[in-house]
Amino acid sequence: MVMSLKWAKLLVGVLVFVFVFSGFVSAKPQADVSGWTAIDMFVRYQIDMGKAKGISEDPYFVDRLTNLVLQWFDKELDAEIAPYAGNLTPEQREQLKYLLISDYISYLYQKSFYPKNAKTLVVKPIKVASVKAGSKVYDYYYAPMSSSIPYPIHWWVQVRVDLDGGKGRDSLGQCYDVDGHNGISKIVVRYASTKVTYEIHFYDEDHPDPAIDAVYDKIRCVAYPGRNSRYGCEDIESITVEQGTIKFAGTWSNICANGVCVEQTYAMQMWPQHETGERPYSISVAIYVSNVWDHLMDTVDSNPDMDKNWGYTSWT
Repeated sequence: MVMSLKWAKLLVGVLVFVFVFSGFVSAKPQADVSGWTAIDMFVRYQIDMGKAKGISEDPYFVDRLTNLVLQWFDKELDAEIAPYAGNLTPEQREQLKYLLISDYISYLYQKSFYPKNAKTLVVKPIKVASVKAGSKVYDYYYAPMSSSIPYPIHWWVQVRVDLDGGKGRDSLGQCYDVDGHNGISKIVVRYASTKVTYEIHFYDEDHPDPAIDAVYDKIRCVAYPGRNSRYGCEDIESITVEQGTIKFAGTWSNICANGVCVEQTYAMQMWPQHETGERPYSISVAIYVSNVWDHLMDTVDSNPDMDKNWGYTSWT
């Protein structure tokens, strides 16, 4: 299936839109700081200043900052990926730089929404049962967690190939070839009386192109010291719930421009967009945590033609 003209035009519109940034501080780190350290300092500073200036709530904040970093630190990024990217084409190298920066900015951006003075629980769900019903597989997990946590979320849904691996096409006809082993390893819950953040740890994330994926894993685990490398390189994403609303801060799979919104699908290879959006909370809400291979998510399934695994956490 070829990408729809409507979807393609929307994506081009967003890519053009996010290059027009405003509100960022035009200051790079000192000359004696270089490479990834300089990028890290610059990103953290921009996020802090964005919070102070009230512009961080912009749904395009991550995409805008990503493109700013790519413009300002292009040579530094070329040097960072050079030891790993010898077999990649020029186009694949550009994709790799975009993926590294957008993922890192999204990760730091998400952390800026964590509740202050929060209690923290680290939960490793224990599977207690697995039931197959038609094309659906329901895995039930025991997750020992305090009943005082506001806004419990029970259902976490992944496309099956994200767990088992495989080749094929997603619901938009885009090709993927993934290893799998990207299940949830643990959930770190940070909560106050009226706000909770679910920090979801996945064993890995698989780029649909195996050549890019192999390099992407290596560089991420160097850039993110301490991440689990059992199946590649651990991926960490989060959502926050407050005042009856689920906030996907840089983790939303929906993409909007000019009043039109569409969902990105699993095998989105070129430029997956890390937008911010909100959905209403309900006790029965399901989070589709792998609408896109890099675990952009929503309460809406963007891959209805792909088999799913439904994980239920009891929280009791």
